Amino acid sequence: MAKAKLRYIQKNFPQNLDKYEKHEEILAGRSSYSKTDPDVTFMRMKDDQMQNGQLKPGYNVQVSSESQFVIHYALQQTTNDLHTLMPYLRSYECLYEF
Repeated sequence: MAKAKLRYIQKNFPQNLDKYEKHEEILAGRSSYSKTDPDVTFMRMKDDQMQNGQLKPGYNVQVSSESQFVIHYALQQTTNDLHTLMPYLRSYECLYEF
């Protein structure tokens, strides 16, 4: 059993190592990405009548508006707003120095 595993590793690991390293580079700390659009992260979406969540590729979008005009926006790869709010506010402050 151990010899079979060792042979499998010796046969398949070197050729797969480059592939795995490319996947890790694309992920860049995220938990997932889409093969058709590597910048997209899979996120839970509610898009049916029963509000059932489904994993679909998407971006987390933040938008600021004033008087019905969009004054700032950001597209994030992070699924949780908790981790995107502060960078969004900082980018807003840099754009509109107070």
